[in-house]
Amino acid sequence: MPETPIDETFGTYLNRLETVNPTLIDKPIITSTDVNIPYLKDGEDYSITKTPIAWPLYQYNLFYTVNVPAKKHIPTHTHDEDVFRYVVKGSLLINKVVRIHEGEWFVIRKGTPYEIDTETGYVTIASYKNRCQTRGGVKFAGKHLVVEE
Repeated sequence: MPETPIDETFGTYLNRLETVNPTLIDKPIITSTDVNIPYLKDGEDYSITKTPIAWPLYQYNLFYTVNVPAKKHIPTHTHDEDVFRYVVKGSLLINKVVRIHEGEWFVIRKGTPYEIDTETGYVTIASYKNRCQTRGGVKFAGKHLVVEE
């Protein structure tokens, strides 16, 4: 794991995805088990993981699975662009008012301050247009650790 967090941009995302074996492009069906892409660690204690899921669709957006542990509070923060998330597992509470359940999706509009709380933890598919970045509320806001296994 690098000692200095990186600023995940479309460029760093693309560079990491392009390390995937290019012969996979010729396969008629490509599955997630065909590729091994480094994931990101995020949050105050780096207990949140973000895994790119869109290969080879990376030319459109940045996609991640986001795994948040149980009893996690994500402090108030904003994003520089609209952020889309689809809840695959668990549930979360946005701004102590809006509950999102498994199978539902939501969009946080650019510049909207929000916080998230969860009792059971959750997994989402998250999409960013240009930059996987957070403003305020967390240590190293906008930076991530890249983890290769």
